[in-house]
Amino acid sequence: MKRTALRRKSKTPLAKLKDQLWQLCREITFKRYGNDCYTCDAKNLTGSNRQCGHFIASSVCSSSLRYDLGNLRPQCAACNIWKSGNWLAFENHLKEDGIDVEELKRRNEQTKGLKYDELWYKEKIEEYSALV
Repeated sequence: MKRTALRRKSKTPLAKLKDQLWQLCREITFKRYGNDCYTCDAKNLTGSNRQCGHFIASSVCSSSLRYDLGNLRPQCAACNIWKSGNWLAFENHLKEDGIDVEELKRRNEQTKGLKYDELWYKEKIEEYSALV
């Protein structure tokens, strides 16, 4: 029996830009907010337990909100994955921090379904690179 090697699909240029932008989002979020979970008492998160969580979940948010720094905070894996973002605590903390969560929700609804091209991602990468 002949073995065939599994080939990895090469990423499209757009997928590479999305990955690059997400890494910048993570870096900025952890620099701004540290390594403590935003939604529970977990401290000094490391490794796979240190995650970048979305207030409006990435599964339902628009592409622009997926990479919006106002929608991102550090979370432990338990809050981000097992508690589906622990959204009630997330929302309460955002409000305490003066974030207009209703505006985030409105922007999500207004931008849902819109497609963003490579230029949009490149501009966002340039903007966020300046913040690092």
